[in-house]
Amino acid sequence: MPQFAYRAKDSDLNVIEGTIEAENESAAISRLGGQGVFPIAIVEVATAAASPASRASRARRVSQQSLAYVTRQLADLLGGGLPLLSALTLLTRQTDHLTLRRVVESLAHSVRDGKAFSEALAEHPEVFPSLYISMIKAGEIGGSLEPTLTRLADLGEHEADLRSRIISAAAYPLFVLAIAVAMTIFLMSYVIPKLSLVFVGEGQLLPLPTRFLLGVSGVFTHWWWLMLCGMVVGVWALRQWYASANGRAVIDRSLIALPAFGILVRKLETARFARNLGTMISQGVPILQALEVVSSNVANATLRLSIRRLGSAVREGSSLADALTATKQFPVFMSNMVAVGEESGTVDAALMKVATTYEREGDRIIRTLTTILEPVLLVGVGGVVMFIVLAMLLPIFQVGLVVQ
Repeated sequence: MPQFAYRAKDSDLNVIEGTIEAENESAAISRLGGQGVFPIAIVEVATAAASPASRASRARRVSQQSLAYVTRQLADLLGGGLPLLSALTLLTRQTDHLTLRRVVESLAHSVRDGKAFSEALAEHPEVFPSLYISMIKAGEIGGSLEPTLTRLADLGEHEADLRSRIISAAAYPLFVLAIAVAMTIFLMSYVIPKLSLVFVGEGQLLPLPTRFLLGVSGVFTHWWWLMLCGMVVGVWALRQWYASANGRAVIDRSLIALPAFGILVRKLETARFARNLGTMISQGVPILQALEVVSSNVANATLRLSIRRLGSAVREGSSLADALTATKQFPVFMSNMVAVGEESGTVDAALMKVATTYEREGDRIIRTLTTILEPVLLVGVGGVVMFIVLAMLLPIFQVGLVVQ
């Protein structure tokens, strides 16, 4: 829809400027008149002028930590008594993140044109998730926009902190694994071929481990391009399969079935589901709408499908606790806590306790897995190095025995 830049006077005869979307100039003038604004000049602007924010949003992804920080700033400005439009305008000047600054500028233009804040947020789905927009809409209806923004900031900071802890825990094992892979590739493609010339020149019958090692080294030396192509094609095929509904369902079902890692994934996803649902219910979002929105924020396809079935069961009249039990995907502790919350009218508080419990258990599992994984990787690296050394020394020992 075309956009029109206008210069006008409001009911207090103050000169104001802004942009408005309308089908044509007459429709723009009519819409401004309906808002109590009297145009002095109005000019159609190119539709591309409204696109920098969306282009920047696609070009540079907004992290959850950055979004939570801007949300906290906006909540503080509203808490200080500023109206929404003034708060957005001031926030534009103090936001360092280029993409978010342009998005906030777009939000300010939309609010100035008379759109609700939730409608303005919905124009940027690549930045603001459905949970964010739904909670803002509930806050607008209930007249509690500032507390809603504070809750969203808390939620975003909490999830960003959890993700940071997971990345920190996995950093050292991944570093050791990367060094081990790089060292093995170097030995197989450069060191072993040099040493193999000595044994080949002797013409002796090599031991089985040495022959196996030389065969693997030959693959690395002569067929590295085929291995590289196979890896690229394999990764591409796996990503394509994971992008499909059936492929993602199979992979996610397999992940949560793993002995230790599956338990971790289930607990972390359950904690996220419980915290998001509890936050939305506490803001007055209807349970059915909250379940629909929360299901889209669950990464695992198996659990996401269970949440959608959960919403169908609640829609048909089942209690939330009974529906949770019927899915057989969520712990009994969660069903019991929700049942107690339904009896006392504190479902949101019960869900928050469930989230805190499983986040704590998830942290414990992460620490345990990290503690176990580090020595396992070191032993694995040592085993590979020991096999290579022994495989290269066996022919020398064999020659020594023949000489004796």
